[in-house]
Amino acid sequence: MGLTNLKENLQRKFADWLGEQKDLEKHIADVTAAYEALGDKRERLETVEALLASTKVIMKEIAPHWRPESVRPSRRNAMKLPFKPGEVTRMAFDVMRREARPMGSREISELVVAEKGLDPSDRMLVDQVKIAVDASLKTKKGEYVDHHGERYSRTWFIIQDGRPTPPSGQ
Repeated sequence: MGLTNLKENLQRKFADWLGEQKDLEKHIADVTAAYEALGDKRERLETVEALLASTKVIMKEIAPHWRPESVRPSRRNAMKLPFKPGEVTRMAFDVMRREARPMGSREISELVVAEKGLDPSDRMLVDQVKIAVDASLKTKKGEYVDHHGERYSRTWFIIQDGRPTPPSGQ
């Protein structure tokens, strides 16, 4: 019995050490890769700092009242919507329920932006919200919403009692 317990415990410990070894090797590989990229990151930082300085000079020339401190930093390729997760979907459904008629995603987006207290004439913001509205409605299609038309003429509507609401005028 004592030999079996020793063997089992030693085997369990061996498995733990194998796992620790894999974790350490991965961590060392990650740190090594980060260290190797450090030179490139420093070079890019110098370039970005030069670009920022040049942009300040140009903007002061073409827009004398421009203040660089008024610009908030943003991350490239990141969704920049001023909405909490799930808020666009919830607000889109609220708009569709309130309007109670088939609507295009651009119109839904403009109303969502206005309801949030933002500027619906901000074309870039409305375009980003439209992308989010389209994506969320497509995931709910057939379950909570459906649409008439294809691509650019598509109008969305809420499914009532398991049956689609016919579009007005049809």
